[in-house]
Amino acid sequence: MIEQEQAAGLNRQQQEYLDVQGYLLLEGVLSPSEAVQYRQQLLALAAQEPGRINPTQHVRWLVNKGADYRKLLLHPAVDPWFRHLLGDDYALSTLTSNVVRPGAPDGRYHTDFQDRVPEPLPEFPLTANSLWLLDEFTPENGGTRLVPGSHRWRRRPPPDLAVHPDEIRIAAPAGSVLLFNGGVWHSSGANTTDRERVCLICFCLRSFMKPQFDFVHYLSDEAYAEATPELKRLYGFTAWPQPVDEPAAPKRRL
Repeated sequence: MIEQEQAAGLNRQQQEYLDVQGYLLLEGVLSPSEAVQYRQQLLALAAQEPGRINPTQHVRWLVNKGADYRKLLLHPAVDPWFRHLLGDDYALSTLTSNVVRPGAPDGRYHTDFQDRVPEPLPEFPLTANSLWLLDEFTPENGGTRLVPGSHRWRRRPPPDLAVHPDEIRIAAPAGSVLLFNGGVWHSSGANTTDRERVCLICFCLRSFMKPQFDFVHYLSDEAYAEATPELKRLYGFTAWPQPVDEPAAPKRRL
């Protein structure tokens, strides 16, 4: 596994590893104190959503829940890898979190391709995901499982697949970022410990695809006011249809 303390850019060895194996682990992207702070904030947010509490809970719409989350977008340690996989005009699909509680079982294997994308899946990545580890990931606490190189098979896993003979369970310190091609077969792992396993999830896709969340219409006023042109691109504003030219032609309806 290729690891680094802080990604300052791309190098050929890392690119080849990501392209062939389908994933890359970047250590030290967040400091220990940042990881603790985000973990505490997300568990507090999760407690405010009692209707969503279950063995695996997602806290959604983090772009509208504080500047601390928005500052992770376009992070210099991660942004170059999204550009490598998805092009310079890639877009945000969702910024959320995953809380895997004690007793949560192994999840089912899946890819991050939309169901309507037919097989064989494209040779090039349509989506890419990044998990920001706020706890140490271990095989015991629900660390993400994946099958290296499975993105090159160009197909989805069987819907009932829970274990694969070639799977690995990610082990990495808090503050790391696990980046992977959306075509890689992956799943959350079982948490057999007595403590929650928490991570942030920044999921991105190519600009011509439909994101999971509609940032153009539902981004908070605060987030929009502080957004740079690059962030507006990431939110999808540059891909939104433009208004009619002025002067406007008469509207015709059937």
